[in-house]
Amino acid sequence: MTDNDQSVVQKDAPRGFFSALFAFMSDIVKDLASSMLVVLLTFCFATAVTAGMLWYYQWPLFLSPVGGFIVLGVMLLLWNDS
Repeated sequence: MTDNDQSVVQKDAPRGFFSALFAFMSDIVKDLASSMLVVLLTFCFATAVTAGMLWYYQWPLFLSPVGGFIVLGVMLLLWNDS
């Protein structure tokens, strides 16, 4: 390698590191956001179904988040993210 080639490699090295770091962080944020969206949608769906059942049987609707938390707890207990 000549001196000119080494200076080009040294100038490109930090940009490669920061782009790899940015790609790594964006992958983490993307996976975290998609997992949070799944959890939130599951909780909302389970709460709505529970509210419908409570309304049908004329129980107080303030108990509906309990069904959401139960479904969410079982889902997170059995979740295998591999």
